[in-house]
Amino acid sequence: MHDCPQRSPETLAAMERTRAAARRLETDVRDVAVWLEAGAPGILVRLEIQRHHGCEDHEIAHVVPHVTEREAGRKLRAAAERALQALGWTLKPEGRDVWSIFVQGEGRVLSFHQGLAAISRVEDAMNATSGRDAQ
Repeated sequence: MHDCPQRSPETLAAMERTRAAARRLETDVRDVAVWLEAGAPGILVRLEIQRHHGCEDHEIAHVVPHVTEREAGRKLRAAAERALQALGWTLKPEGRDVWSIFVQGEGRVLSFHQGLAAISRVEDAMNATSGRDAQ
């Protein structure tokens, strides 16, 4: 049997931070997708988030909305980027290889109350950011 070296407490802590950031990203992207759908019903098919393999825990590379109306794509991308930045994510489009996280139909699996909470959470973050920008 092959002996596996013990990981240091620092390495284990870093791994847990990365896992926590991944869980947070999934929740944030789901909430942003619900928020986008509320503002433009029937247009967003799914929301794709791309990350570089070298992204830090709080970074994303690209936001790609898949839409039913091509003209709406840029507007929804800009709105999604602003919302994700308000939720604490940094856009870092530089780099090469990316991997994607897709959110598809997430709003349909949430209860009405959960959907409202997701929308409110994104709007609160956006309002807090615009309040900081105005100061």
